[in-house]
Amino acid sequence: MNPLSIFLYYARNKRKALPLLGILVLAVFGISLSLVLTGTMFDSIRAFISPFHKLVIVEPNYNKRFAQIDPAVRAEIYRNGHIAQWLPEQTIYTYGLSLGNRSAIPIFAVNEDAMPAVLAATQVRVGAGRLPTDRADEVMLHSTVAKSRGLWVGSQIGRDADSDDNLAGKWTIVGISEGDTVLNLAPLTRATKGRPATGLLLIPRAGEMDALVAELDAIANEKVVMETPAYWNRFISQFLNQVDSILTFVNVVIVFVLSLGVGLLNVIYFRQRVGEFGILRGIGYSRLFLARRVALESLTITVLAWIVGMVLSAIVYQVLNVLIFEPQGATLSLFNMRALSGTLPVPIFVWLFSTATVAWQLRRLDPVAVIDRRD
Repeated sequence: MNPLSIFLYYARNKRKALPLLGILVLAVFGISLSLVLTGTMFDSIRAFISPFHKLVIVEPNYNKRFAQIDPAVRAEIYRNGHIAQWLPEQTIYTYGLSLGNRSAIPIFAVNEDAMPAVLAATQVRVGAGRLPTDRADEVMLHSTVAKSRGLWVGSQIGRDADSDDNLAGKWTIVGISEGDTVLNLAPLTRATKGRPATGLLLIPRAGEMDALVAELDAIANEKVVMETPAYWNRFISQFLNQVDSILTFVNVVIVFVLSLGVGLLNVIYFRQRVGEFGILRGIGYSRLFLARRVALESLTITVLAWIVGMVLSAIVYQVLNVLIFEPQGATLSLFNMRALSGTLPVPIFVWLFSTATVAWQLRRLDPVAVIDRRD
């Protein structure tokens, strides 16, 4: 091997290189794990609001004890020209699982003859079974919700079938919906038990969702809740931002401590290589050459650690997908901007700190004193 090769030191000192490489690999894997798991959780939350990008739900403000939609607001809705169809609706809730945690999932109860229109508006199809009817307590669940709980056509949900379920009664799954929108349907008369529906489901005309939302916002008051994309984005953005802020802080601390530790480790390694650097300096190689050599050494091992860490992560996540998550309708995805941008600071800052500490040592290096000590 070339005596000036940047690989020479670590090739001859594998017992020093491997622990350093292992620490960096585990750091990359740990940070990517936190980012991928929270990213999967965020995806499940966004799936919750996916129907509201295609339709709007208007309900009384139950939190302020209003039982019916404000008549003035209802009248404005009936006159709105951006609405292709409005339907009496009642929202009931079951739950889905994401990473083992339960989250509330809405089921839109509408009249049986209105269900095809809702499917068309949300670009959802019946993948298995059929649409529910008002002859019994029947429901159609989206495939991701059904898979997360290990359910299929013929399974039953509701508090009488599952004590963890907030949905009253016992409902039989007669259909499984498929599509990008997580749509769940039930017959209105079975959900309301004969009482009048308190909500409205609004299907906008093609391309007019933004205009509809703007006009609904203009007539909104404290008596009603307009469940639009903007409403739900505001509702969840604070939570997502808080989680991201906490995660970013933790990862910054990890990267800082890791950079400090690796930098100090490199100082120790440098002291063990003082003779090597002193001789190279003594025979005419400049400090810039030595600093560049050390920088390339550090860059090589940190980039290698990042690549190995990402490959390890991909293998582990693929195994977890096959064994755990895909049967539950979820997928851990490594190769996305969230994971890449979150793990890249590891090699970057570790390299910068390591290079800076060794470069500082090189500035103080006295080759004459080193050669004298060797003599």
